[in-house]
Amino acid sequence: FDGDFFQLPYTCNYILTSQCKDSYENFNIQLQRQEINGVITIKKLTMKLDGVVVELANASIIVNDKPVSIPFSRAGISIRKSVSYVKIKAKLGLVVMWNQKDALWVELDAKFKNQTCGLCGDFNGVQCKYTVYFDPQTDLCKNLLSGPAFLSCQNLIDTDSFIKACVQDLCKCNSNSTSCLCSTISEYSRQCAHTGGNPTQHENVTCPFNMEYRECGSPCTDTCTDLQRSQVCEEHCIDGCFCPPGTVFDDISQNGCIAADQCSCLHNGNTYKPGESYSTTCRSCTCTQGEWICKDLDCPGICSILGGSHISTYDDKTYTFHGDCSYLLSKVMNGTFIVLGDLVKCEKSDKSTCLVSPDVFIKSFCHFFPPLKMIVIKANGQVFLNKQISQLPLFMGE
Repeated sequence: FDGDFFQLPYTCNYILTSQCKDSYENFNIQLQRQEINGVITIKKLTMKLDGVVVELANASIIVNDKPVSIPFSRAGISIRKSVSYVKIKAKLGLVVMWNQKDALWVELDAKFKNQTCGLCGDFNGVQCKYTVYFDPQTDLCKNLLSGPAFLSCQNLIDTDSFIKACVQDLCKCNSNSTSCLCSTISEYSRQCAHTGGNPTQHENVTCPFNMEYRECGSPCTDTCTDLQRSQVCEEHCIDGCFCPPGTVFDDISQNGCIAADQCSCLHNGNTYKPGESYSTTCRSCTCTQGEWICKDLDCPGICSILGGSHISTYDDKTYTFHGDCSYLLSKVMNGTFIVLGDLVKCEKSDKSTCLVSPDVFIKSFCHFFPPLKMIVIKANGQVFLNKQISQLPLFMGE
């Protein structure tokens, strides 16, 4: 955490960092590396985050002894896959990034200063300086790390420490080529980009689909389901494979990077191509640039009472209401109609409510009739018009 640089090329299980100088250990992060055909990678991460145990291997994620899939979010911990990294974020103030190969970093809130132990140091702000001892390999490493590809990195990070690591890599290398330096140079490039530098591409990386490799790209990838994600991203850049400028990742059809206007849409688990539509009773929606553009349609509204107490409104809101009175069910503000309902306790139950008599008042526009017509429907099926019993069917011409 304080910028010290050292090498520890062993495969034991180590404590990377832990909160050891407080009465409660909020976090403890351990890692174990492995060596396969001379290549050292990270085999497993074990993290205890505020009482929750998270284990990560190359092909599995286990939380409290149970396998989980990503994206995962629970108990103040989120795990998701970005472009080239798995990101673990804990609300206690910690972020872990792992490329599932050989690169890992931990970011801690400033509140944990002077409280940590482990390979990452004590986070006290004091850096130990290392001296570079020159040997026949030093000039080669210095030329690589101070060359044109890393001009923007000078004075941003401790180049001498990386030159020392480069020399040690060459001394242990079983090959005459510089391939043994890839990991060190890649880490130098990552840290340069992390501190604001702009290193140029130094390695030939094969990316999936039509993506392209960049040393510094936004970890918040724009996708068909989130077209503007990068615009609200506050995280620093990372290396990896990214979509070319002017395109977004098609996370619906998984077809790589496409123009935004070619994005499909999802509805009820079904995929709709650009320009395709679906309709409901009162709405029509068209897929446009990965988003639904919807238009409300003219359609009748239905309000109902079921079982004497279960009410559904014109806007499909449902609720239960038990009463014992005459209630206003619906009316038009200009007085065109008024609907009343008599809710009383049912004869065979003290807890249930029955609708015994809906009353409908309809405004008349004819001078020969009263201003309002009253229609009353009794529970026994009898219908009254203006207090006069009427036979069904009943028609009112005006």
